[in-house]
Amino acid sequence: MSRDFSFRKIFVGIAAGLLSTIGGLILAYVVGVVAIAIRTRELLTTLLVSFTYLPLMLLFVLLVPNIVITSTVGLTLGIGVNFTKHAAGLVAGAIAGLIFGEIIFSVVLPLLVEPQPGDFTSIISNHYLSGTYGLILGALTSRFFRWLNPEGEKKRIA
Repeated sequence: MSRDFSFRKIFVGIAAGLLSTIGGLILAYVVGVVAIAIRTRELLTTLLVSFTYLPLMLLFVLLVPNIVITSTVGLTLGIGVNFTKHAAGLVAGAIAGLIFGEIIFSVVLPLLVEPQPGDFTSIISNHYLSGTYGLILGALTSRFFRWLNPEGEKKRIA
């Protein structure tokens, strides 16, 4: 164990996770608007859904799992930097995001909300989609962690 154990680094990891939640929700919103526009091919329908239904769905359905995943990845990165001499890299954050994304979206969320064909829970329960989204959230969290941690840019490993 490193001699300079610091709770500050753990809190920086959690803060990086919360920042990543915002980035992940923005990314999910943009992808959702593009998917709706491609599927409907109507401007009015796309605008109506993108300003009413989609933001509410993201806030009520995706916000809590995003906070759990990104905060857990940030906590993992913060604890990990206390036990090593180097800050974890983008790959470590992405792998942690993949693991926690799969656990939350593919295992826990279907247990809490029963998936119906075509609804959000059945879509995000797809292992490939939840894994990809977890990878992106983990990479965002890792990047924000390095940005917020002053020693993060000096000490680097993959």
